[in-house]
Amino acid sequence: MIIPFLTSGESKVYESLVELGESSVGNILKRSRVSHSKIYDILKRLESKGLVSCVIRNGRQVFAPSHPSRLSVLADEERKRLDGAEKSVGDAIKRLSARMHSSSSSSILRAFEGFRGVKSVVDGTLEDVKKGDEIFILGSPKLWGERFGGYMIDWERRRLKTGAKCFLLLDADTPSWDFDWWRESKKSGLTFTKRASWKAPSYLFMLVNSCWLFSSSMRVLLRDIKNFFGNCGRV
Repeated sequence: MIIPFLTSGESKVYESLVELGESSVGNILKRSRVSHSKIYDILKRLESKGLVSCVIRNGRQVFAPSHPSRLSVLADEERKRLDGAEKSVGDAIKRLSARMHSSSSSSILRAFEGFRGVKSVVDGTLEDVKKGDEIFILGSPKLWGERFGGYMIDWERRRLKTGAKCFLLLDADTPSWDFDWWRESKKSGLTFTKRASWKAPSYLFMLVNSCWLFSSSMRVLLRDIKNFFGNCGRV
């Protein structure tokens, strides 16, 4: 099994030691089946985490496991580390946001590519959304559902917390979501869905001030409707 806060190799070695008790490297290798070239490095890392101790008996190096309760200490240490990281990230966001050039938000056209680029864009759609706003999603290619289905479920749950309404035009082959919270959002008037008889080649997000077009190749194009049509009027 994979033990939290440990790598696969560390998990195998520690679990083997727990079962064997105080043991030589040879016995640990046989039990854990990790590579001989990696065993000492793994044991050293486990020692640094306080999960393994090393002693010399009759001139031989043997290793003993610490009690599994030590894992709770690692969990506390990880929690403190994440709390510190979260505060640092929050401070960095505030400083960078204050320094961000005001003209950057007026860009008419932007392009993003790949899963992280798509995720960054979709996450950003909720930054300025408030209760009563309307979001329109046209198209739901099956490929997107397969790649981003879990992520879009999480996005919809976060969208519902903002109180914004969402109107979805689903593709003919888009699977239905069988969640109580999803059905409740329809009853409460926060979600409206309709199924089309065709299959869309892309995903179109439309918000109050912006529009995003997601292509099947995981590329994202177009933003800022106001500036787009404002500049069209000058042509």
